[in-house]
Amino acid sequence: MRKGLVGLIKDEDVRSQLSDAALGQQWIEDSPMVIVLAAVYERTTQKYGDRGIRYVHMEEGHAAQNVYLQAVSLNLGTVVVGAFRDNEVRETLSMAGNENPLCIMPVGRM
Repeated sequence: MRKGLVGLIKDEDVRSQLSDAALGQQWIEDSPMVIVLAAVYERTTQKYGDRGIRYVHMEEGHAAQNVYLQAVSLNLGTVVVGAFRDNEVRETLSMAGNENPLCIMPVGRM
């Protein structure tokens, strides 16, 4: 399921650990759902060189915006959280070393 697919990564509740990794931001633990957007830079930089990093960040922004739009359409709220310890997020989600968490998005009722 890992290679470029979207879906359930953990079949257990890790919101508390994600909240801790995000410097104690409580809304991550309190939200009913958390989305973590991540990237494997080498998939893009192998074709575009260092400029590929910029493309990855642009795409991550587009994906996050789509989460915002869908949340609003469902009368839900979300926020992009960028303050977190990368290695703790990786460990919590059992991510490979080349998978880089870019943002955490808690989603829930407003």
